[in-house]
Amino acid sequence: MPEHLLVVSLAPAHESLQEFISRARRCHDLWFGSWLVAALSKAVARGVAEAIGPAGHEALLFPAPASAEELAPASSLTVANKVLALVPADLDPAEVARSGVRAFEQERDRWTADIFGRVGRDDRRRTENFHEHVARAQVAELFEASWVVVPLGGGFPAARAEADRLLAARKRTRAFRQPAWTREGVPKSSLDGLRDAVLDERIYDRPVTGRARPAALGSAERRRFYDVHGSERLCGVGLLKRFGRRVTDEAERIPSTNHLSTLPFLRGLDRDQARQEAVRRAWRDYRAALEDAGVLGEFQDAPPPLRSSLLGRIDGGVLYPGRVREALEDAGASEATRQIVEERRRALLRSAGRDEPSAYYAILVADGDSMGDLLSTLGTPGELRRLSATLARFARERVPAIVQEGEGALLYAGGDDVLALLPLHRALTTAMRVAQAFREELAPWATSGRVPSMSAGLAVVHSWSPLEEGLGAARDAEMRAKARYSDATDKKNALAIAVHKRSGEPLTVCGRWDALVPRLQRIADLQVEDELPGTMIEELAALERLVAGLHGETQDKARAIQRVEARRILGRKDIRSAVLEELGCWIDKGEIDGPALGREVAVARVFARAAKEAQG
Repeated sequence: MPEHLLVVSLAPAHESLQEFISRARRCHDLWFGSWLVAALSKAVARGVAEAIGPAGHEALLFPAPASAEELAPASSLTVANKVLALVPADLDPAEVARSGVRAFEQERDRWTADIFGRVGRDDRRRTENFHEHVARAQVAELFEASWVVVPLGGGFPAARAEADRLLAARKRTRAFRQPAWTREGVPKSSLDGLRDAVLDERIYDRPVTGRARPAALGSAERRRFYDVHGSERLCGVGLLKRFGRRVTDEAERIPSTNHLSTLPFLRGLDRDQARQEAVRRAWRDYRAALEDAGVLGEFQDAPPPLRSSLLGRIDGGVLYPGRVREALEDAGASEATRQIVEERRRALLRSAGRDEPSAYYAILVADGDSMGDLLSTLGTPGELRRLSATLARFARERVPAIVQEGEGALLYAGGDDVLALLPLHRALTTAMRVAQAFREELAPWATSGRVPSMSAGLAVVHSWSPLEEGLGAARDAEMRAKARYSDATDKKNALAIAVHKRSGEPLTVCGRWDALVPRLQRIADLQVEDELPGTMIEELAALERLVAGLHGETQDKARAIQRVEARRILGRKDIRSAVLEELGCWIDKGEIDGPALGREVAVARVFARAAKEAQG
């Protein structure tokens, strides 16, 4: 029997992998969904390696662990949801594949038992309030493992192409079964509407089904036992994400979107030495008011690396009136208490000499460009294994360090995929550094003189917007970046930034990393220094009408008129001559046209505000 190439794919049975990960209301839910897929995929790889033998880890091509220890559950190795391995000629490849599937199922059941053991742990009526058997059934059918084996007789590239074809066919022909957990008259999960909620309606003040009656749990007990608010229904998968932990709460705490959006503001407060004493007195008064109202505990979850010296472990959401009002309403605080709390919050801002903090943060979605083309050039299993090790080093070492230095939260880094949440004052620099690190690591894999690159989407979204919407905006921006230079010799290698305000159409700019990011940073710096009037934005954007619907030579002539008109608009503004010349040079050299400059000035404004907040 010849050697075989084995490919095992792990994916949600009833939705795409991206949909499963993005269905989250909290940052922690999003992170744990991403991490869980990687942990279960690692179990598949471990099961395959163990079936092959003592040196089975060396037979793995993707991932490519340096030792068997790297496949242990607690290791830092991140594994994508597709595992490739070479099965020796003396082994049954089907049995090796089944070993990987069994390892996945055992790991899934272990995590399910551990996590659900924490749900409602101190609730005396847990068996009535939490339908655990239904939750376990939902998780049991969540993921589906598919596998194919191909003999290597025709060579490695041909075997890999055939394996991809067969795997795609296998997924198209899978059998769908009626779920065993469906029940009549049960509300669906409020996150996705796919599965039945598993927390009984009796724990809610306003039940969706059944007769109205006093809730079996108060709002504080419901939060403590099941971590849900009064209108939130969760299925077993939602609870798995909500209660999922790897080590300890402190080590793994993911910042809230509120905390990320206030981080520039908090850094500025920490740097403002002149107002330090007055601000600390005001904070002590405000903190005491929150404590007296019984809501301070709602905000005590800021992760250690992102804490401010002023607030300590308190989440930055405490600075937003809407977030505080929500907590006070849940606690049943009186109107007088609410007024006292709000007065103390405003006093804190007055003592700092600042307006309300910005409520925006950024979501980064990045992905290697044309990785399929690169893989197609690999002629041997050894080459694939070396590439796999390079991608693992990028994901395990480079990306976490860059995101941590950028004061962000890394939700996922595996192979050439990155998902992170970033504060606006560090977002541009951090995104650029991730792309640069990818090119540095992949430089040895250059083909025809072209180094593999990375494209990304950076969505600026409101901290109260649903996470799923924000993630969708970032993925849409990433797709725009990859499509921007699809016809160029140097394909892709771009960044698209989409600013989503709470009203109006999103504002998007796109360009090459080495041109767009430095230009946006320069424009933001000019705005911080009050060098650019805001009135230029709409006038420059209106120039787009000059070329609308035109093509060929006529469009070229209109573009020339557009450049002259852009120069005239800039010349009428109160802009220093040196700055005016700098902007004009961008237009004259064709680096950017007038309307695009207007959009970039508008986009840079959100980063400039964050930079101002962080200055102190």
